[in-house]
Parts: sequence; C-alpha cells; structure tokens
Amino acid sequence: MARRHSAQEEETEINITPMLDIVFIMLIFFIVTTSFVKETGIDVNRPPALTAEPRPRGNIMIAVNSNGQIWMEKRQVEMGQIRFMVENAKAENPESSVIIITDQEAATGKLIDLMDQVRLGGVTTISVAAKEGA
Repeated sequence: MARRHSAQEEETEINITPMLDIVFIMLIFFIVTTSFVKETGIDVNRPPALTAEPRPRGNIMIAVNSNGQIWMEKRQVEMGQIRFMVENAKAENPESSVIIITDQEAATGKLIDLMDQVRLGGVTTISVAAKEGA
C-alpha cells in the first residue's frame, strides 16, 4: 500500500546556497579591488603650503624625519634600500604612486636623493606631502 503525503505534512526549505555563493563572490571582489596602503611608521611635522590640496592617497608612503632618517613600511631603512623596496612594491601594483612625507626640518638634499631613488625604482608619480595653510 503506497503512502501518500499531503501538502500539509511537507516541510518547505529555503535553499541558501545561491546566497552564499553571491556573498563569497562579493568578498573576493572586494579583496581583489582593495588598494592596500603601507604606512610609514612615524609622524612628521609637515611644512605648510598655501597651494596644498588633498589628493588621493598613494599606496607607497615614505617618510623623512627631522634627523634625516628614512622610514618605509613601519621600519627605518637606508637610502640604498629605497630603490629595491619601490621596485618590489611596483611589481605588486604596477599603477603605484609614491607620497613622500618630509619633516619641515629635514634637509632638501635628502628629499632630492629620495626622489631620485624612487624614480630609479620605476615610479614616476611622486607627491610631496604638506599641510594646508601658511
């Protein structure tokens, strides 16, 4: 004797598999499209400039403090290491741009040398940070 189930006895289930697929695809999309910014590791007293304007953040940040020490990726580095570190960062993200944050007491010659090393590393988009105002 065959047993028949009535419509009232059947339980309805909600299939959440398509929703989970969409959530995982969105998560992967956001991870891939996120631009990671590597901080310098120190705070410097930036010089003021009347023409300073906000710019989108670069993804390679280099800082020079008042003593002429260079900081990148939260550690102190030597001038000779900058070129190779910039080349590695550019290999990770070919559209890399550099922001150099110098203390107002830092030597201008150090800034010029740093910019040369960044250009030798293959990045031509370089910005020097300043705070707004005079």
